[in-house]
Amino acid sequence: MYKNQAKKKGITSISCFLFAAILLTGCTKRSWEVTETAEPTPYGINEVLAKGRPGNPAAAALTTPLGTWWWSVSKKDWDTYLNFAQQNGVTEIYFYTTDFSATTSGFIQKATGKGIKIFLLAGDYQWIYDRTGLISLMTKYTQYQNSVGSAQRFSGIHLDVEPHQDPQFQLQRATILQQYIDFVTWVCAQYKDAGSIDFDIPFWLDDEVLYNGTQRRLYEAVISEATRVFIMSYRDTAAKMYDVSKEEIAFAVSQNKQIFLGAETASSKEGDQVTYYEEGKAYMYGEFQKLKTLCGNINYGVSVHHIKSWYSLKK
Repeated sequence: MYKNQAKKKGITSISCFLFAAILLTGCTKRSWEVTETAEPTPYGINEVLAKGRPGNPAAAALTTPLGTWWWSVSKKDWDTYLNFAQQNGVTEIYFYTTDFSATTSGFIQKATGKGIKIFLLAGDYQWIYDRTGLISLMTKYTQYQNSVGSAQRFSGIHLDVEPHQDPQFQLQRATILQQYIDFVTWVCAQYKDAGSIDFDIPFWLDDEVLYNGTQRRLYEAVISEATRVFIMSYRDTAAKMYDVSKEEIAFAVSQNKQIFLGAETASSKEGDQVTYYEEGKAYMYGEFQKLKTLCGNINYGVSVHHIKSWYSLKK
């Protein structure tokens, strides 16, 4: 009798244990069943989604303007990259296009709705000597600007005209750089009503040129003319980005001009030190934070080259 009761009691205990285990299993989701409902904010880091895959929205979280170059991106991918830009706190995009149709106006309106300004990105070193191509582009730009509402307009033009791309640059450096500053001066006068007129320049443009009748450092002349200047300060630490740009920064401050420091994210044949390609997003964002300390309260921003390589950059 005792043995039978003991056996029955043992079976009952096991049954209760199994029943409890089943209940607990039903109340606990497996790790692969967990769904994230929190949406990433433009200026926050969503740790749930930041798992190192391309485009993860680990954000730069800057309080200064943040821009990015938008070269040849397939239209089918526009939403993907635009959402990535918003998630990373981008405030402006330099958008390369020669298409001034409803497709472009729709893109600009969508970006405007996300709090992102769009600037027309264009550039060809040959424009320094032959302005025909730029004149044609600006004619279309002006017609477009006058035909759309404020939410579909470009905020200005962003010119990536690099004189050192000329194959003759090493042999005719002084002549080419003089022609370059003459071109910059002409653009800023010719298209003063086009909105912001921005120029990209390398950090080493300290040659002397004739500007307004006097000899001036080339970067001083460009900063004096342009609405804003973007220094291609391509180095992989905040300290180095600042160091190669400090003369330009000081002059921009003296002229009450906004200046941007550029960061590279694509692989480079020039060496590891010019890009954040090897270090990844988290490291780069940490260096951007350090720039805030180095630059203090000056009127500056950060720009990332370029949206596709930034998106694919490892975490």
